[in-house]
Amino acid sequence: MPLKLRRSPRPQPEIYPVERPGWDATSFLTVYLVLVCALPSYLTIPVLGSAGRPSTLWGLVGLLWWIWNRVGVVVPYKGGARVIRTALLVFVGCVLASYAYANFRGLPGAESSPADSGMLRLAGWVGIALIAADGIRTRERLQTFLRRIVLAGTLMASLGLAQFWTGQSLIDWISLPGFAVDSSLSGVEGRGGFIRPQGMAAHPLEYGVVLCMTLPIAISLAMTDTNRAVFIRWVPAMVITFASMLSVSRSALIGVLAGILVLSPRWSPKVRLYAVFAAVGLGGIMYSAVPGMAGTLKGMFLGVADDSSTASRTNSYAAAFEIAQRSPFLGRGFSTFLPQYLILDNQFLGLLIEVGVLGLAAFLVLVVMSIIIPWKATGRSADAGMGQLGAAVSASVAATALSFAFFDGLGFPMSAGLLFMMFGVSASMVRSAP
Repeated sequence: MPLKLRRSPRPQPEIYPVERPGWDATSFLTVYLVLVCALPSYLTIPVLGSAGRPSTLWGLVGLLWWIWNRVGVVVPYKGGARVIRTALLVFVGCVLASYAYANFRGLPGAESSPADSGMLRLAGWVGIALIAADGIRTRERLQTFLRRIVLAGTLMASLGLAQFWTGQSLIDWISLPGFAVDSSLSGVEGRGGFIRPQGMAAHPLEYGVVLCMTLPIAISLAMTDTNRAVFIRWVPAMVITFASMLSVSRSALIGVLAGILVLSPRWSPKVRLYAVFAAVGLGGIMYSAVPGMAGTLKGMFLGVADDSSTASRTNSYAAAFEIAQRSPFLGRGFSTFLPQYLILDNQFLGLLIEVGVLGLAAFLVLVVMSIIIPWKATGRSADAGMGQLGAAVSASVAATALSFAFFDGLGFPMSAGLLFMMFGVSASMVRSAP
């Protein structure tokens, strides 16, 4: 009987060469981080409309790269990472269904172009999320990227502090060939007699998102990255914290508090006590260095009932729910509810109107899974440092998502891109956990 030779299975290639030095997913995401945080948000490419930002184009390149490497390759997933990725794709499916329904019923001319550019922006965000979820395969590369996120937050906070002290934008001189300036997104604002810094962001609220997103990661790296000097580890956390206190932004402070509340259960009682002392010390420095700031912050919270921005938000709720009832399940189409119709300052209400109950539910599930799963996955790890980093990623997503209740975060390039990036980092955290 002749022998039958069995052909050995063809080895599957790696989706991304993450183990090799040089270019990998972490490098790609670092370029995206630079494009998002180091270029002023008011710079756009005119011929591409609202989608004409370098970060959006880079995200689209990332999506094409992911598709090219993903076709025909089986990528192993841990259960939690698969859940986050599935939740992301379900949300994308809901947005696509809403877009199809909006075009089927017919879009007014003023809404057609925003709907198309909204789909391009979403594709870019999803590309970045998938690159982070599938491309960062080791703890070392993940920790490297987290350090770079903290560096971006520290530089943004430093610029914000400089804007606060000088009372000037300091970036309005930046101009690049082929780019136009969106005048609606430039300039500085004031509140309570103080300048509201915004760094490179389009709005002070978006600047606050960067601060509350990066602070939990900065604190956790300061506690666990013991191979670095104490000064180098703790300066970013102190700079970002101080910038948050001087941001003159109620939502930024609420986001910072939410991040700390999610992060603190992983701390020992001794560390929690040190955190209280540090907060009191920074508060004392702020009280001494910036006369009147303590009273302004107190008025922002105690006088919230008389605040015009709060009244604008609450007064729009009834109208928003009435509009949402016209198409409750699929909505009227992503990015089609234009600012001239009604100012909501609440991204969750905006999603209810634009993608309906199904889209809003999918987005909330994506947020919740990106918070819970990294927390649980790293909590079982024998490595205390990994547990701290997992809690930091969960806290970062929680703080960023909470801030979306105070403004339409998906309408701003920096806040939207960073949130989807953190969705991917949450999945990669699960995959990197031992």
